[in-house]
Amino acid sequence: MNTYSKAQEATLRQYFMVEERRFIDRTSADRSAGALVAQCLGLQGTDTTAFADRVVEAGIRSLDGRGGFDFLATQIGPCGYGIEQLRSCYATLTQAALPLSHAA
Repeated sequence: MNTYSKAQEATLRQYFMVEERRFIDRTSADRSAGALVAQCLGLQGTDTTAFADRVVEAGIRSLDGRGGFDFLATQIGPCGYGIEQLRSCYATLTQAALPLSHAA
């Protein structure tokens, strides 16, 4: 039983590390995209940071992790951007993070 417990613990630890990395990657993309949209909306300094924090919070609160994207989709109208440009932004931001998410 001791060997099984160690193997199970190692598997759970690996799963936790992968999920933690995905969470970090997702929140990082939300924060970066939020900062870009905030600047486009004319926000500066602490207002940009507060807006990006709201995007991250929306992502964390959503069950599927897409809350940040969904929040920004409601905010990008004044910027002249559409959903496709927002998707492209997220794709670019997450492209570099993919190898890290799958590393474990």
